[in-house]
Amino acid sequence: MVVQYAGAATARAASADAALPTLAEQGFATLAVPEGTSRDAYLATLAANPAILSAQADAPVYAAYIPDDPLYSTYQQGYLSSIGANVAWDFATGNGEIIVAVLDTGIDFTHPDFENRLWVNTAEVAADGVDNDGNGCIDDINGCRFMNMTPERMNTCGYSAGSPRGLVRDDHGKPGSGQHSHGTLVSGVLAAAGNNDKGVTGMAWNARIMTVKVLDCGLASNGGSPGGDMSNIAEGIDYARQMGAHIINLSLASRPGNSSADLPALRAAIESAQAAGIIIVAAAGNHTASDSNVAPGFPAAYTQYPAVVGVGASNASAGNTWETYSNWGPGVDLAAPGRDIAGPTRTDIGGSSYGADRGTSFAAPLVSGMFALMMSRNERLTVSEYLQLATSTATPAPPAPHGGNWAGAGIINAGAALARVPMLITGAPLHDWIDVPAGTQVRATINGVECGATTSTVTSLQSRYSIRVKPHAEMPGCGEPGDMVTLTIGGLPATTEFEWAGRNGDLAFVNREITTVSPPPGGIVVQPLGTGWNLVAQYDTGGDLPGALSAFPRPWTEVAAWDPDTETYQHYASEAPEYVNSMTSVERYDVFWVRTEASNHASLNPNPGEREITLQTGWNPFVYTGTAKSVPVALSGIAGKYTSVMQFNNATREWSANFPSQPRYLNDFGGLLKLQVYWIYVTEPVTLVMN
Repeated sequence: MVVQYAGAATARAASADAALPTLAEQGFATLAVPEGTSRDAYLATLAANPAILSAQADAPVYAAYIPDDPLYSTYQQGYLSSIGANVAWDFATGNGEIIVAVLDTGIDFTHPDFENRLWVNTAEVAADGVDNDGNGCIDDINGCRFMNMTPERMNTCGYSAGSPRGLVRDDHGKPGSGQHSHGTLVSGVLAAAGNNDKGVTGMAWNARIMTVKVLDCGLASNGGSPGGDMSNIAEGIDYARQMGAHIINLSLASRPGNSSADLPALRAAIESAQAAGIIIVAAAGNHTASDSNVAPGFPAAYTQYPAVVGVGASNASAGNTWETYSNWGPGVDLAAPGRDIAGPTRTDIGGSSYGADRGTSFAAPLVSGMFALMMSRNERLTVSEYLQLATSTATPAPPAPHGGNWAGAGIINAGAALARVPMLITGAPLHDWIDVPAGTQVRATINGVECGATTSTVTSLQSRYSIRVKPHAEMPGCGEPGDMVTLTIGGLPATTEFEWAGRNGDLAFVNREITTVSPPPGGIVVQPLGTGWNLVAQYDTGGDLPGALSAFPRPWTEVAAWDPDTETYQHYASEAPEYVNSMTSVERYDVFWVRTEASNHASLNPNPGEREITLQTGWNPFVYTGTAKSVPVALSGIAGKYTSVMQFNNATREWSANFPSQPRYLNDFGGLLKLQVYWIYVTEPVTLVMN
């Protein structure tokens, strides 16, 4: 906590010394939160202290995460900082769990900037000529090639097999050709290793690249540029979906206005990928001055598929204005820099193995990289939520001379998008470890500020919740690194808190059971009694009967206590001769039945510490004196040695049960509460320790 003491501030104000006072002289100091005290409680204590002028929680700060790759500072920094990449990296630099399928000319496996960045199909055996995992592609260790064979491709590129195979080495560009390796460069713009003191940095440094080769080596008939067939693009999209890609990058497009590119197979593949929650990032395409049609090519041209994100190109060195070659119009959703974008090139064609190029092909992987960063921050959002984050934080694009929309929602702002990624918590909301009813309010607060709210649902007898917790960028006072998120269920605080993670921390907490717990007794323990037999415990000091039970409401007429050793009841009747009573005394924490009229019995709280009891084979009544815990946790010391736990309700005259062998939602109760009475059936003598 950062505080300012009022006395020092007053003295400073009254001082005639013209020298600027230090912070200490102004009364500022930092105080650690005492162990065992919550931050909010300590803050309230400080705020109530008249000697303290102000008090607030300290806030964490982090070094701006700038990579040490040589070409970043000399070449990349300008266009990457223009889209907030350096700010985004303070939140996430990507992780290997996020798989981005790059459908392109392939990749240079040996390039140092792809070390530990390639997706690996662990179900496949390398180079055995067999489709081991039965996915339709042979030897697809790092990805698969889908290529319709033509004589020109076979003669120029040296292809010899048309069936899908794991032959995904980048073959675009030849020594002395002056061409850059399209697929390698695109993959590097997206996910080249960052902060490795080598070459360039990718947008998402640590994302995993699944290589899907759908473009050839570059044919003379296509001006030396790599080309492919839309049917192969469809196959590649479907392969990426089957193999678990989260994002698909398509730095390719059909010719503008080519309706034959709208293949039913392509639409089917996109629809399946969209249904699987995959984001498809597609370059809008590039036109020349002689092209009369400047609309986006397919697949970017699809406006009916929200998961297809069409990307136009901007010129970062000119204020992210429109790049004159970038296709524009319906189908473009976002734009990113597309001029002089640096990345790795093939290591086997000479030169530095790094280069730069321009085109919407290189704007697209910047957008894919941004989505990969968002997913690495929280993988559990929906496609629509990722898209909303990207579009709502985009920077408005400068107008273009043609007057049309060339950037969709605007130029991507990765830093702003990452700052607004929320925390997501899902699971089961419980009270005393039992499912709460549908419609129960679940709220999230941070330092007293409400940052999210939802209501529970019930499916197949199980309660569920899913709560979105806002970040500070969305609502001041909400989630920042180090903050603790407190959930309440039906107005009661849950026992579990969630920390807002720092850089590269995951903000998704999935299938988390959270429970509120009935408060333990205060200074007085009250046991409700119904008319007739009641199951109770002795919390006062023990002694002989009937005097030891003098505090119980009169008239009580009989007492009966189960003896696990003999498996019989001992009795005491208040009006019977002493010689017929087998029960003569009670001790503190003894459990017994008492027959009485409806009333309440109050005892001073004995405030038990750690306590252990011996349980005999069969049924044993006992008082639980430990801290409230779920049944499995409370009884973990005798796990596997008990079959059921029972509890009797004096008011309703009903038994409830917990069986360790059945699901939580089928049990009547889920936890053991302090100073409550239970019966337990054990299969062998055990010692139960309660703390």
